[in-house]
Amino acid sequence: MKQNNGDFFRSVRFGGFRKEDVMRYIEQQETKLHAQAQRLDEQELSLRTQRRLRFEAQRQFRLARRRDSAALEVRGELRELRQLLEEARGLAGELEQENMHLRRRIRLLEQPQREEQEGLPFDQLTFRLFLEDWDEDDESEFGYLSMKE
Repeated sequence: MKQNNGDFFRSVRFGGFRKEDVMRYIEQQETKLHAQAQRLDEQELSLRTQRRLRFEAQRQFRLARRRDSAALEVRGELRELRQLLEEARGLAGELEQENMHLRRRIRLLEQPQREEQEGLPFDQLTFRLFLEDWDEDDESEFGYLSMKE
C-alpha cells in the first residue's frame, strides 16, 4: 500500500486499483471540493457584505460631509444675521433715544403755546397786571393819570 495525501491505494506491478479505494478517494475529493466551494461562497458573501458596508460607510461619510458643509454655511449666515440683528438693535436704541428727545422738545414747544392759548398774550398780560396794580388814589409819578375820567 502506498500513502498519498492520506489516501491509500494498492499498488501492484500488474493489475489495477481496488474499487473501494478509488470510490473512497473520489468521495474524499468531492467532500474536499464541496467544503472548498462552501468556504469560497462564505468568503464571497463576506466580501460582498464588506463591500456593501464600505459603500454604505462612504455614502454616510459623504452625507456627513455635506451636512457639515451645510452646517458651516448656516452658521456663517446665522453669524451674519446676528450681526445684522445687533446693528438693528443699536439703531433701534438710537432711534428710541432720538424719539424720546423729540417728544420732550415737542412737549416743551407745546407748553408755551398752551399757556398763550389759555390766557392772554404776554404783552397784554403785562399791561393787565399793570392796570390791576394801578392805584387811582396813588399820587406818585403816574398819579396824574386817571382812568375814571
